[in-house]
Amino acid sequence: MRRLAFLFLLFPAAVPLQGQVIHRLGRPSADTTPVRPAAPPRTLPAEGHPTLTGFVYDSLQDVPVRGATVVIAGTTHQTHTDSTGQYRFDVDSLPEGVATVGFFLPSMDSLGITPPVRQIGIHHGESGVLDLGVPSMRTVLRVVCRDSTSEGRGMMMGVVSDAQTDAPVAGALVVVMWTEMNIGSTSLSKLPKATHTTVNANGGYRLCGIPGGVQLRAQARLGTKQSGWIDITMPPGGVLQRNFLLGEKPKVVAATPGLAPDEEAPKPLGSAALSGTVVGADGKPLEGAQVYLVGTAIGARADYRGAFRLTGLPAGTQTVEVRQISYAPKRFAVDLSPARASKLAAVLDTRTTVLGEVKVEGKAHVDIPGFEDRAKRGFGTFLTRDDIEKQQPILLTDVFRSVPGMTVNFDGTNYAVSSSRSVGSGCNVQWFLDGSPFDNSGNDLDQMLRPDDIEAIEVYKSASEVPVQYQGSNAACGTILVWTKRSAGRSKPKTQ
Repeated sequence: MRRLAFLFLLFPAAVPLQGQVIHRLGRPSADTTPVRPAAPPRTLPAEGHPTLTGFVYDSLQDVPVRGATVVIAGTTHQTHTDSTGQYRFDVDSLPEGVATVGFFLPSMDSLGITPPVRQIGIHHGESGVLDLGVPSMRTVLRVVCRDSTSEGRGMMMGVVSDAQTDAPVAGALVVVMWTEMNIGSTSLSKLPKATHTTVNANGGYRLCGIPGGVQLRAQARLGTKQSGWIDITMPPGGVLQRNFLLGEKPKVVAATPGLAPDEEAPKPLGSAALSGTVVGADGKPLEGAQVYLVGTAIGARADYRGAFRLTGLPAGTQTVEVRQISYAPKRFAVDLSPARASKLAAVLDTRTTVLGEVKVEGKAHVDIPGFEDRAKRGFGTFLTRDDIEKQQPILLTDVFRSVPGMTVNFDGTNYAVSSSRSVGSGCNVQWFLDGSPFDNSGNDLDQMLRPDDIEAIEVYKSASEVPVQYQGSNAACGTILVWTKRSAGRSKPKTQ
């Protein structure tokens, strides 16, 4: 395992302090540990019982660390930090002279990062104070990821563990995906990008060269165990710490054809549960807020106290979306385990404008080439933006639950849409996105698009219904055309 041994040189040895009752060596310098909130009150030794004490700080998470193992080099003396991150040694039990003090932190050790040591003079009968800390994010980035020092690039790091046992999951794959804009001579296009790495024997991983300023999506997986896809953003410091819990992939659960989302009872996908509260920026409970586990139909509404509870959830790191009228939807990553309770304190802090009542005359026109002509032919099912809004879907696949002849099934990872006549036959629906063939073999459309992104949808159950320009090898299995808002504009109806 690669060690950052030379980081020990970042902390100069302290000159033994003579003639003072308490030796104080505070937190490491700002170059190695950033300024942080005031530490918890120190517990000074009782008279007659001198101690060496201090706090251990994790600069990557900007908090004191509990459970760290603090050692005196060259001796058998070691102790652990308490719930406040404080450690303590009996000074009279230590050898006099200059002591070298270090600590071990499982999460840092798994990443191959060795925290630096510090030195302090030990004198029997005299107490000492010495704080310890891992290097700053800037230092770690400069040493561990040399290719991430360019503008806008950073490092993602963390630990992957089993949701049931908390044991490290060696060999798991961590994948990060994002989209970059490609500016050509005559066009502007989006290019999908991805990078991945394998988790080491201690459960740690690190990915260098992760871009900042763009929305990232990440997942960890190994065999039948996986996390959900979560949304992340590289912070200004250039180092993102994100741990993952892996749970067993849920078994396939078939949805009942023809039922709307609110008519179908959600089926349990696991034994984990999540409880919590939803409040606004002012701290007041948001009664009626909707809380859903992304990629499933499991959801609940917050009560008058803002409290909610979800059960039957798959274990692992997942994403929860919270919605409330007059607030922008917000997503939260949650760590779900059947072995312990999981909680979420959701704060909706971005308000949206609620329009007043508007009277509309006439029918809204969808400005998509050939859409209305194809609808007049009488073949297929056509959904406009108004039709989609009336359903109030949470996921894009929810829209197809009420389409005759189509069924929505859970494939263990995502929801899949298929023709009711081809369920179980391996016959896959063919998809078109904004008029171009689209590969939805991974059934990840819910992860890519939201109902709010859609302008119109066309559904054809058989090859005989499909317009000739959209015929294909799988036309007999059903064809679905999805038109996003960027593909067309809607003409404004007259108002009064």
